[in-house]
Amino acid sequence: MSAPRPRFDWLAPAYVWLERLSYGNRLQRCRTALLGELSNAKSALILGDGDGRFLEALLRSNPQIAVDSLDVSPGMIALARRRIEAIPGAIERVHFQLADARTAAFPAGKYDLIVTNFFLDCFPENELQALIARLIPSLQTGGHWLVGDFRHPEGRAAGWIAQIALAGMYLVFRAGTRIPASRLVDPDPILKTHGLICKTTESQLKGFLTSAIWIKESQVNLSSGTPANYPPR
Repeated sequence: MSAPRPRFDWLAPAYVWLERLSYGNRLQRCRTALLGELSNAKSALILGDGDGRFLEALLRSNPQIAVDSLDVSPGMIALARRRIEAIPGAIERVHFQLADARTAAFPAGKYDLIVTNFFLDCFPENELQALIARLIPSLQTGGHWLVGDFRHPEGRAAGWIAQIALAGMYLVFRAGTRIPASRLVDPDPILKTHGLICKTTESQLKGFLTSAIWIKESQVNLSSGTPANYPPR
């Protein structure tokens, strides 16, 4: 049984300022660091974009893309909708969906781009595994998955600082928004299990903030853990 639906509405009006007080513009730079790699995308699913700053950047950089933007918060969706109103034709290219990603339906093979910026860190390992498994069929073979998020950096000093920062963030967000996660889970092994290969990464703060593009090169037979119909190299 899933945990209660998170509540971000109270946070929506102040979210951008809280983020900037904590990290300046670094989180937005992390979200958009690899935007230039996504210029050929035509159909995107964005999960948990909050107030729509990545959505706005994507629409401005890619005039052909159609987007399904899913969020659990009506307040965040309202902010994102207002944010893109100034972009000609943008409203017609975006379908906003109010839903919990853990129970939402994702059409098979619809997207050549999935975006999860500062979203996968909201889930404990069992829910993260289940969510990624449900998302994989919706991504076309050859499609891209953009993951921007916190990571455990290398190095003792950086690692200790990151642990303290993450512990504080999880304490505040669990209390204030009811996210189910209590610690950061690395999604990379799960993505690899499903046949995704990391194409490129950009990082800040010694790897604490990292943006990565993964490519779906194959379907995977999960019973054997090996790719099915994997092209020879």
